[in-house]
Amino acid sequence: MSAGATEFALVWCPCGGREEARRLAQALVAEKLAACVNIIGPVLSLFAWDGAIDESEEYGLLCKTSTRRMDAAMARLNALHSYETPVIVGWRADQTTPQTLAWLGDALGPKA
Repeated sequence: MSAGATEFALVWCPCGGREEARRLAQALVAEKLAACVNIIGPVLSLFAWDGAIDESEEYGLLCKTSTRRMDAAMARLNALHSYETPVIVGWRADQTTPQTLAWLGDALGPKA
């Protein structure tokens, strides 16, 4: 990949409800921090919290972004999220198609 080329990244973040998921997805796409956000759910999450096992129905966000915008997307999710301790995980996607990279660069704009 040439220097300065767009590299694909993904960010995962569960949310407490469909409307919050939609609000967060809308913000990331509008601010060009993600080219697309899939809202997945509802899903049943079981997790450790305050020394107990808890469960909740959540909606997951799978955000398609670039490696250059991943940190900013994660920070924005953290700032907008309603959870006290939101789980936000990002990773580089090392395999994708040239068409996907072209779309990502077009959607995110210059210096994606």
